[in-house]
Amino acid sequence: MPAEAPSFSAIQEKLHNCFGKRACLWQLKVADAFLQNDRDIICIAGTGMGKTLAFWSPLALRDTGILIVVTPLNQLGQQSVSFLEKTGIKSISISAETASMANFSVSSRVSVMSN
Repeated sequence: MPAEAPSFSAIQEKLHNCFGKRACLWQLKVADAFLQNDRDIICIAGTGMGKTLAFWSPLALRDTGILIVVTPLNQLGQQSVSFLEKTGIKSISISAETASMANFSVSSRVSVMSN
């Protein structure tokens, strides 16, 4: 039986401590859905509404695993890498220009930004 999911306030505190950002209700619901790990998740929000925080939530809430986020622009991948590195989370951005076998050898707790 899976462990009990943390409360929204516990999720919010963890995200704030990790990323320095305060999650709103819909971001907390997405984070909770990631933790439930029993269904597909579709997140639709406008530009600048905070989808990235929702996508990064598993990095703050789980100690292991790999997260792959596909971005439509190389610049978004690079921005994510810069921000995540400041929080102490290892990440790389892979694009046509940077794709190499070495970049595909990742360890746990590494986020891969793919363009």
